[in-house]
Amino acid sequence: MKSILVKKVPLYIFLIAIVFLSLIIYHLEDTAPQARLEIQQATAPIIQNNRTIEQVRLNDYQLIRPLLMTEVLSESQSLMGLKRDLDSEINQLKLNGTINDASVYVRRLNDGEWISVNSTAEYAPGSIIKIASTITYLKMCEINPKFLTKEFYFPGRKRGVPVQTFNDDAMVPGNKYSAKDLLTRVIVHSDNDATQLINDALNLDIFKKLFTDLNIAEPDVHDPAFKMDVSDLSKFMRILYNATYLSKENSEFVLSLLSQSSFNKGIVNGLPAETKVAHKFGETGTATEAQLHETAIVYIGRDPYLITIMTKGNNVQLLPSALSDLSRITYEKMKIVS
Repeated sequence: MKSILVKKVPLYIFLIAIVFLSLIIYHLEDTAPQARLEIQQATAPIIQNNRTIEQVRLNDYQLIRPLLMTEVLSESQSLMGLKRDLDSEINQLKLNGTINDASVYVRRLNDGEWISVNSTAEYAPGSIIKIASTITYLKMCEINPKFLTKEFYFPGRKRGVPVQTFNDDAMVPGNKYSAKDLLTRVIVHSDNDATQLINDALNLDIFKKLFTDLNIAEPDVHDPAFKMDVSDLSKFMRILYNATYLSKENSEFVLSLLSQSSFNKGIVNGLPAETKVAHKFGETGTATEAQLHETAIVYIGRDPYLITIMTKGNNVQLLPSALSDLSRITYEKMKIVS
């Protein structure tokens, strides 16, 4: 059989075929690691300590996949008493007219145990999204340090920038502000004018990627009323606490700013005065319904917890008391289980 083939097919054809096959094999071997990597990006849930978990990882690299978050897929049985208490309080707040609706997410940060009340409801996140803007700007600084030394001129309030109900330190038209000063104002005072200057400088691709990296739907940056649920809104605080998205130094910087937040009528008001809290509130709404939300890390002993509360009501002035009540109930329960 071999002699017949040799007689019918010239030798140079065999040589060309061998070279061609070698190139194909080399190409397959060269791309195989990437193919395996793509398969690994959709790993199956893992059973760990009798809990089913999923890992959220960055997919930007060929050889590494940095861990962002670990998701425990089922709610904590040990926190079910807290869930019932929060649900009962929300119903009571509805009955007395303080709120129209509310959602709460609570997570022990060191072991991932969590519960959520009214988890599927969606709200406009309001100023809490300023955390995402701050993370994005600092990510830009990590890519290009020149953004950290940038100075911004404030000509005055832009048309369309919302006037805030809760604000205690307005910017001065005609002044220049450093990037660090603006970020401080964005987080500590939730200043809309400072946020507008920062937002104008943001790389929108990096901003959107922050959301998709966290398995959150990409936001419509032209829609100020885009919606999120209480669990997704909590993810920004989780990656700051774990320092898995920004550097350790920048994560610490943002949480230090959050711990200086001047808003003290909500979650903080439901806690003992000496409690350390990193928190951010968000206010939004329409002519017929106001919304007030807050997300916070409460540093209690060696087991800090994350709490995010989102509320709707007819009167924005009543909503802080709902935040306080739900925060107090959570603290009393978490103090026992911590």
